[in-house]
Amino acid sequence: MKELLYFSFADLMARVEYHQEANSLRYATHRQMSHGERVVVEQYILTNIGPKTGYYKKLPAMFIYIGLEAQLVKELNLFHLKNTLKTLVEKEKDVKSSVDGLISQSMQNYYFEQIGDTILAARRGVKNVDCTEERLEPLKLKLEELIKAYNTYAEQKITINEIVPAELKSYFGLTAETAFFAEMPKLRADAGAGF
Repeated sequence: MKELLYFSFADLMARVEYHQEANSLRYATHRQMSHGERVVVEQYILTNIGPKTGYYKKLPAMFIYIGLEAQLVKELNLFHLKNTLKTLVEKEKDVKSSVDGLISQSMQNYYFEQIGDTILAARRGVKNVDCTEERLEPLKLKLEELIKAYNTYAEQKITINEIVPAELKSYFGLTAETAFFAEMPKLRADAGAGF
């Protein structure tokens, strides 16, 4: 068994090997360690790697620090490179997500304002004496397209029937009653039965 270990507290790369025949745990590092670093590294190896092997199951058992291993410098550099690339990719994803969120919010706000402007134009058009459903048809089509575009960017989807004010619904060929108000006569009839 061979395992590479990276100790972030000391920016230290180590290779641990277990040899079953000799029942030995041996390790090497990429650089010299201070006494405190060595205590922590050895404690980690004995408590986390040793139990995964047969090290504690038979005697004699040997624990050996081999010293420096030049290959571990390359492994450490490769490890740092991978982590840097991983961090850059994560940051790029975060930036892309933020930009996408801002674009989506801006487009949602833009279409919301356009929907409001279209409703205001319809209200102005209704004030004309000769206003008919046919005359407001282009505004209805525009409103439907704006709602479709708004829903592309919005989490909560809307319908034309939800946003057109009650006084304009008949001009747009929409029913003035929503499901809630459609139930009102039934509720009133039930309430009246009790009196």
